Amino acid sequence: MMKIVLIEDNPAARRNFLDLLDHYCSDIQFVGEAENVAKGIELIQNRQPDLVFLDIEMPDGTGFDVLQNLPEINFQVIFASSHEKYALKAIKFSALDYILKPIDPEELVQAIEKAKSEVTYHKTSKKVQTLIHNINDQQQNLTRLVLKDKYGIQIVAVRDIIHLEANGSYTKFFIYEQGTLMVSKGLKEYENILSSTQFFRCHQSHLINLDYLLRYDKRDGDYLVLKDKSKVPLATRKKEKLLSIINSS
Repeated sequence: MMKIVLIEDNPAARRNFLDLLDHYCSDIQFVGEAENVAKGIELIQNRQPDLVFLDIEMPDGTGFDVLQNLPEINFQVIFASSHEKYALKAIKFSALDYILKPIDPEELVQAIEKAKSEVTYHKTSKKVQTLIHNINDQQQNLTRLVLKDKYGIQIVAVRDIIHLEANGSYTKFFIYEQGTLMVSKGLKEYENILSSTQFFRCHQSHLINLDYLLRYDKRDGDYLVLKDKSKVPLATRKKEKLLSIINSS
């Protein structure tokens, strides 16, 4: 049975969480709670949980401080937050899970079921390392992205992603000096994650890294030539916006 702990500074939120576990998650074992970073670290070390629900903002620090001050990450992590902001974007980059507060029962059940299916803790450790790297980037320029394929996980430097191509419900990554990688998430999700960086949705099926754009060619239909010599179509409705970006750079 999966052992769960909760680290959350709000007493009402802790009570609500326990009520939800009682009503919707009877096949887990709740083994403790803590209200701040210091007690959270102690709780994890003493109880050795399989899954930690972790608040982001607490009086004596953040949930990231909890993770940074543990000698190893041998448990799953699900963040809980009331705000959609930069920290959650960093969490998405590292492919860790999170839910927004107030917690929806269905989302809680789904998050726990997902954690049960991902019991390989060394993968969680790699994801946490990526998260901490991005959180510690003082300029808030998220530089690493965790990608999961059928073989495991790969940590990719965002600057090395040349372009992405939709392939049904999958996304094909073209990565500098690494080749291609097929990931079981749709292109729209990565467009949302990478929207504030140097990426542009040039076509329904293509997202390009503008740093790799070599030229725009209107012969035989509009297309873009990238520095790896690949050719990517440019949708008519996207042409004006792209040309505006090029001319302003």
